[in-house]
Amino acid sequence: MNQILQDFYDHLNVAVVTTNDFEYGTRFRKREKVGDFAYCGLNQMYRHYLSFDIDEPGSAFRYEAVGLPPPTIITVNPVNTHCHYLYKLNTPVAFHDGGRSKPQDFFKGIERAMTDCLVADLAYNHVITKNPLHPRWHVITNPASYDLSVINEYLPDKPTPHPHRKGTDQDIRGRNDKLFHTMRHWAYRAVQQFAGEEIWLQAIQFKATEINAGFADPLPYKEVQHSAKACGRWAWKNRHNFGSRPKVLNFTTETPQERMSKGAEYTNAIRAEKAIQTLQKAAAALRSSGTLVTPLALQAASGLNIKTVRKYMGHVGH
Repeated sequence: MNQILQDFYDHLNVAVVTTNDFEYGTRFRKREKVGDFAYCGLNQMYRHYLSFDIDEPGSAFRYEAVGLPPPTIITVNPVNTHCHYLYKLNTPVAFHDGGRSKPQDFFKGIERAMTDCLVADLAYNHVITKNPLHPRWHVITNPASYDLSVINEYLPDKPTPHPHRKGTDQDIRGRNDKLFHTMRHWAYRAVQQFAGEEIWLQAIQFKATEINAGFADPLPYKEVQHSAKACGRWAWKNRHNFGSRPKVLNFTTETPQERMSKGAEYTNAIRAEKAIQTLQKAAAALRSSGTLVTPLALQAASGLNIKTVRKYMGHVGH
């Protein structure tokens, strides 16, 4: 382990929030076990890192395009090339009860401004990160740490607001409100990336589970999934109204049953294609690392359900 990753390990709490799959929730485990889990919780009492989720393909070097300094750690998903950035601070900011409000406010201001500059995921809670100590991810490290004042020099005087940040100043009352508002603002942009409602609903349920995992006292699983389903259906129904003119529907001579059948065929084809592409990328990543391509290895690398992995296993090659 190089010194940069050792520093990351050392900053973790004695008990760390961990998981390999948000669908099955998170658990506190001893820090010595953290390397066994793909996701882990950052130290929230003393914040040593600014963290960001760049939820788009090929974004490992986005910081260069927007004029920000290199992150200390870039953790890349080798399947979809989405990534997390971690910027190590020379002096951690205390967020316990005795911490000073001025450094905390400065930290949060820098965090918001960098999120805007990077066009990072607004729904990311800055609590759980892709664990750079886990072999699932491709990790890039830079021997750099920063003072908040130095990072501030790279930021514009008036950061450009994110297109969906407007209206995020609601009176948040409890975990349900926090979950709902965080989820819906993420959904405005994310829903445009999906071709079928079913796969979209799966994605927003995963996102809701991830948001809930960041709460000190998470909501019950079924309650989270119910909220995600309701929000997802509304977002899907109104997806053409988010930042663009509604699309005009053309009249046809098809019966409702025919349209439903064709729609189902199209959705299933898109879902199958996406699953196969994901599995092929995961298999390629496993082979390049010298790992045997098995259904369980593919499930861990791709994040897909084991039934889906087995269904399309024949498409990954040998």
